[in-house]
Amino acid sequence: MARLKKRYSIPLILLFCTLIVLLYASFQSYRYPSHVELAQKSKYLARIIQSPIDDHSDIYHLKHQNEEWMLFTLSFSTFALTNMAYLDSSFTSSAATLIDTAIQQAMTEPIYHRYSSHNPLSPEIDTNGSILYFGHLNMMLGCYRKLTTNPKYNDLSNRLSACIYNQYTRSDYRNLESYPQKIWIPDNAAGIASLYLHSQITGSAYSRMCAEWVKAARERYTDPETGLLYSTVDYSTGKALEEPRGSMIGWSIFFIYRFDKGFARELYEKYKDTFSTNLIALRLYNERKHVNSTNLGDLDSGPILWGYSIPAAAFAFGDAVAMQDWHEAEKLHRLVSIGSKLVQNGDEMRYQPRIGDLNFSPLAESLGLYFETMTEWKR
Repeated sequence: MARLKKRYSIPLILLFCTLIVLLYASFQSYRYPSHVELAQKSKYLARIIQSPIDDHSDIYHLKHQNEEWMLFTLSFSTFALTNMAYLDSSFTSSAATLIDTAIQQAMTEPIYHRYSSHNPLSPEIDTNGSILYFGHLNMMLGCYRKLTTNPKYNDLSNRLSACIYNQYTRSDYRNLESYPQKIWIPDNAAGIASLYLHSQITGSAYSRMCAEWVKAARERYTDPETGLLYSTVDYSTGKALEEPRGSMIGWSIFFIYRFDKGFARELYEKYKDTFSTNLIALRLYNERKHVNSTNLGDLDSGPILWGYSIPAAAFAFGDAVAMQDWHEAEKLHRLVSIGSKLVQNGDEMRYQPRIGDLNFSPLAESLGLYFETMTEWKR
């Protein structure tokens, strides 16, 4: 009998210790990266941004996976640098300089050719251009104006904002096309955020469209079961099409956060309640509600394991930091730490997978830094 008790006591002790560790971890709070870490991560992005976009550049190689990722690498690098400047003003000057370069790169032919018939610097803005492209570009221009008094892009920012606003006023759906006759709600969240940013900087009246967009989103593009936004809108009828998806919801929230924090928090809480699974020290997010299959997914979701999606959880991490939900942010950040590690190369720092010698793409690095530093861009 004594031997039997001894046999089971060690596993019980190990189980008890494991539970204590998990409980302790579940109460830990997320903290922003240190000044040194931010500086080293931004140096990697600086090299990516400053490299000419040609056959040899890391950004250009993304074209073979998804052309959108070329633009998003530049835009989310810009947004991350803006976050850094607001968290630590010593980054302001260098951030503005890098954002200037990112804007110039975003207006080169390899980037804009898929979204607009001519260069944004042309005298006339392409009124048939993609809101995906012009929304992100307009936000980049707004970020530059937030960090510097240099009027270099003021005229372009004003003309582009006026064009986007006028397009929204003419739209019966309050949503514009990302591609011909294809409308995605997350891309429009970015377009609306760019108008709010312009109003915040200049005092323009374009921010009035934010309330109209939210009203349309609540009335026409919200799933009654989950209270979350649908993903797409039918071009012909204006009706919501694709169901709420984790990758789309998380993406939308961190743009809505820029112009309507109340609506963003409401969506975030519903997203957490209906799409996630709490594992004490970790939290996982589904791509689709009540769907637990394992498959290859698509470009937005990535591979899906038992219904869980890496982008859905990654975007939720950014949302949690924005909402200052520090305990949940740490649970999600812990997922990043499980699958990746920080490596240093000279004065640069970036993530690498813990298994294998593969590198994360520049887009993953820019998104990661944006999520890690989510903060309000104050007036």
